[in-house]
Amino acid sequence: MSSDCLGRHARPFGTLGAVIGVLAVALVAGAAAFPQEQSPIKGEAALKHPAVQLALKAAELIKAGKVDEAFALGTKQSQSDEKSIPAAERRDFLASITAKTPDPKALSDAIRKGGELNILGGDMAVLNVPVANGRIMAYFAREGGAWRLINGPMVVVEQPDPVNETRVENADILKHPIGILALQYVDLIHAGKMDDAKKLATSAVQAKWKTEPATERAASLAFLRKDLPTRAEVTAGLKSGKNLTGILIIEDEKTAMLNLIRQVQRPDGPGKIVYSSTTTTIAFAKEGGQWRVAE
Repeated sequence: MSSDCLGRHARPFGTLGAVIGVLAVALVAGAAAFPQEQSPIKGEAALKHPAVQLALKAAELIKAGKVDEAFALGTKQSQSDEKSIPAAERRDFLASITAKTPDPKALSDAIRKGGELNILGGDMAVLNVPVANGRIMAYFAREGGAWRLINGPMVVVEQPDPVNETRVENADILKHPIGILALQYVDLIHAGKMDDAKKLATSAVQAKWKTEPATERAASLAFLRKDLPTRAEVTAGLKSGKNLTGILIIEDEKTAMLNLIRQVQRPDGPGKIVYSSTTTTIAFAKEGGQWRVAE
């Protein structure tokens, strides 16, 4: 995913929007190159494609209240991420997924009318379906010769572009007040000081945190300690550009998203390399003239 896409796409299955956004996508390619895009498949032809049929099946299951069965159609990584969501956040997460999932018949009709399926290198695909209030998106990967869902299908409501968008990248993030705040936040999380970490958050986030039962607080802390990089990892990566890079997107000096992208590659049999990229997103908002953590 290019940096231009960060912060503007729907989050994947298995992402905990209220705590942290994690996107893990495995790209299986030849050792020499990343996947290349093929000609899009449109309309009726797209509707008949196995990946799109999978998206329709997922929509049917979700709208029937069978969310766990829909998650079973996902990639191994998507299923793993979904299972890692703390109980404190799971109900809101499932409600959000259900609300954003389109009606199966409406989805089918919209695909037939103007949907496009883009196949990327044979092992990944993106479904893009224009609708009145935005677009319906779904992301796929091929595992074991079969198409599996990474994300969606879900309605992505078009948001107006910010009047002023600022982007800060890599080492420059460390000099920005948000970068300094982010390092304080991950320090406290990895030290197990969740209550102190929440003191860096907005008043709304702090108020919600105080209502959470102790068991759910513990689960949230365990989740964050697992998925957030440490200060040392963030600092070294942003300075060197190796294994971890960062993009800070600030909109109208009111809200911001810090995207930390960790990249790994490993052999996966003769002539193949698995490239994986995990994007950890931390939200921020300005309150009383100061930047605060917004999750």
